[in-house]
Amino acid sequence: MYAGDFPRPGSGSWSSDTVAMARRVVEQSLNENVDELRAADDAWMVRNLAEAVEQGKQTQAEADANLAEYRRLRLEREARRAAATVDEQVTELLTGMDLNPRLDLDGGGTVWGCECWWMPEQEFNDFAGDRLIVEVAEPDRSGV
Repeated sequence: MYAGDFPRPGSGSWSSDTVAMARRVVEQSLNENVDELRAADDAWMVRNLAEAVEQGKQTQAEADANLAEYRRLRLEREARRAAATVDEQVTELLTGMDLNPRLDLDGGGTVWGCECWWMPEQEFNDFAGDRLIVEVAEPDRSGV
């Protein structure tokens, strides 16, 4: 069962090359045109919400409320990022990259999304059909 996204084992012990890469990404983002990025982000969200309305998945009023909430959350995220130091932003980026889907097995134990091919159970059942399903033991993590 999908339990959520969690830091996978070994997270947080980044190499100096990985930290340097993240620092370059953060520093480059500080030089980007925020208004241009915001406009592109808005255009993408407006398109997605319009499709949802067109497909009858939500009303126009719901789409308008969702767009307003999306913009509010984006401004909060931008303010948080602006208040953080470069080092804090680097750590936040790397910590987010360490998140991985954790799958708790019916028989006990855990498998991480990066270790397997996974999907929602009903989708898998539809895909599997009458194929033979072979259960394998959880990976040995004694070396981790």
